Amino acid sequence: MTMQQDGSQQAWQTGAYPVPPQYGWGQVPAGGVPVPPPAPRNGLATGGFVVALIGAVFALIPFIGVISWVLSPVGLVLSIVGIVVASKHGVGRGLAIAGAVLGVIGLLICMVWVAAIGSAASSSPSYGSSGTYSASSGSSSAASLPAGTYGSGTYAVGSEIQPGTYRTTGANYCYWARLSSADGELSSINANDNVSGSSTMVVKSSDEYIEFSGSCTWTKK
Repeated sequence: MTMQQDGSQQAWQTGAYPVPPQYGWGQVPAGGVPVPPPAPRNGLATGGFVVALIGAVFALIPFIGVISWVLSPVGLVLSIVGIVVASKHGVGRGLAIAGAVLGVIGLLICMVWVAAIGSAASSSPSYGSSGTYSASSGSSSAASLPAGTYGSGTYAVGSEIQPGTYRTTGANYCYWARLSSADGELSSINANDNVSGSSTMVVKSSDEYIEFSGSCTWTKK
């Protein structure tokens, strides 16, 4: 009986007996007991999820979030490829979809930051390459405001705006400048300031122009 068992085991190991189709040829150990094949993996789905997650987290951090412009697209692409692989092998589909969503979220956050920075830059006073100051032209906002109230624009003292004390309740961004000339030179600024919340400024009769920038309005006291 022992000899028969030994002969059967040897025949199994040498290939005389067929290996069951669910096991590969290299998966039959010396003892003759088949070992199940390793579970399939989807490395692209895992990698895409991890990279996209890091990109989404960094996107929330100012300045450092610029890294997300690289991480989020890479995570998105890897996740999309992971979805394709999952459709063939049925592994990692949920992880790949989550990575794709995080990649899109990271890119959207980056775009919001760019829009916010661009909006702040467009409303701030600009300086030319030669160091000259570029004041806003005209007083187009005055027509829609009550008399004695001024919004963003440049106003001639004496004709468009009168000397005196002006008050603002504040807004997201408020800037004022007292100018001796509208030539755009930095030397033409008599005084200026960025303010937030309730504040006042004084227009002097010696000023030639007054420049207001931002979303706040100024009313004479």
